[in-house]
Amino acid sequence: MSPLTLWFVVACVLYIVEIVTSGFVILGFAIGATLSAITAWIGGGTEVQIGAFIVGALLFFFFIRPVLMRRWKERHARLPKTNAEALIGRKGKVTEAIDGDAHTGRVQIDGDNFMARSADGETIPADAHVTVKGLDSTILIVKRYD
Repeated sequence: MSPLTLWFVVACVLYIVEIVTSGFVILGFAIGATLSAITAWIGGGTEVQIGAFIVGALLFFFFIRPVLMRRWKERHARLPKTNAEALIGRKGKVTEAIDGDAHTGRVQIDGDNFMARSADGETIPADAHVTVKGLDSTILIVKRYD
């Protein structure tokens, strides 16, 4: 198998692996393999091909990946929150007193009743109003407000 074919196959496999994974990690190696295939095509030796692979991967990791990750986070922040994430910041009413020591308590939000814990460990009586500050699996982390 020629070096050109080998690098091309490696690049294709890496692009496919990147498609089924996340994080833009494998993509750097795929770009390096693509540069190596181009180097092999124009007649570069084995050392030059390996150098192209290393340079391509390093350039990706230091210059391109940070931009992609920043864009990905910005896009994710613009998407509407769904499911449990959508509850963060919402206000509700305590239906069963929240006891930080006994780990008991329930909060009602829009007619749905959720298990809840106090964010700072305080006891919150029934009928108090709370704001959801976070989640711990399926348990709401809440803080009292007046």
